[in-house]
Amino acid sequence: MNNLNTVSHDDTDSILDALEEEQLDMHSEFDEKKLLDSLDDDFNPDAVIEKKSQKDQLLEQGAMTATAVLGVGEQMLKQFGHKEFAFNPEQAEGVANAAAPLFVKYGGELPPWLAQYKEELMFTFAVGALGFSSHSQIKALKKMDKEKEVKQAQSEPQAEAENTQSEAAA
Repeated sequence: MNNLNTVSHDDTDSILDALEEEQLDMHSEFDEKKLLDSLDDDFNPDAVIEKKSQKDQLLEQGAMTATAVLGVGEQMLKQFGHKEFAFNPEQAEGVANAAAPLFVKYGGELPPWLAQYKEELMFTFAVGALGFSSHSQIKALKKMDKEKEVKQAQSEPQAEAENTQSEAAA
């Protein structure tokens, strides 16, 4: 009978560990209930999902804005560079998707560190566009002048030849 009442030291440790684990589980459940009770009654897990979808919507809007900005840039390059110019669609989409978080982050505005220079940037773009278009216009006018000179040079020998023939006939 002595053997039945005797518990080894290892058995005691195992029993204590099991009791502590059970107490921890009970304590955890109590803490969980306390935590859940402390949450606002208005807590709605669907709101978290909606918020996430709002973020996705904002990113989509940011990508659309970036695509529009790229479209304007492409049109400017067509106007000032070459009429056949076009961005690679896959690359433009990649840039738009990369820029989307920036548009969301700053609400479609310039970053604060750049916003203070908004007027200067707009002026620089306007002057740059005017300068480039003026340069292009001067280049086109010079080309037209050169073409006129070539036509005049070609027509002068013909006119002289006709004058020579008319003088000889008279």
